[in-house]
Amino acid sequence: ETAMNVEILENLARTTSSKDIRKAKVLVAAGRGIGSKELLSSLYYLADILGGEVCATRACVDAGWIDKEKQVGQTGKTVMPKLYIALGISGAVQHVVGMEKADYIIAINKDEHAPIMELADLAIVGDVQIIVPQLIKKLEKHQVQSGRIPAITWPGDLPRE
Repeated sequence: ETAMNVEILENLARTTSSKDIRKAKVLVAAGRGIGSKELLSSLYYLADILGGEVCATRACVDAGWIDKEKQVGQTGKTVMPKLYIALGISGAVQHVVGMEKADYIIAINKDEHAPIMELADLAIVGDVQIIVPQLIKKLEKHQVQSGRIPAITWPGDLPRE
């Protein structure tokens, strides 16, 4: 028997997706409140763990953070996923008309009075940049313990605890 030595040269985290967001059962949605384009890599990773896709508000598209084909809302696409996770989204009516028919909405926002919080089935008041890495860590642990997937290494630059 021959032993194999494997060296990992590069970890390529997904930063784009070509799937149509209108067909996704799970959507991880980015709003301006995520803070920067750099956090998108962790949102793609979260979407991968959940078997979903990433989408965004017009503000993110206008800022050049994500392609227009991923925009949800009045000037974007209308989606009806089983689960919609709104991250840093205020809940302007122009966005809400594109996602309000989701079966279950989770909103994470620093502003407890943001309109999206009233629409959400589960509203979490807090900083997306802190909560998303913690959520990923919990989901990874659950998936490893349940035997659903092997341990996954962290793809982004965000600090982990």
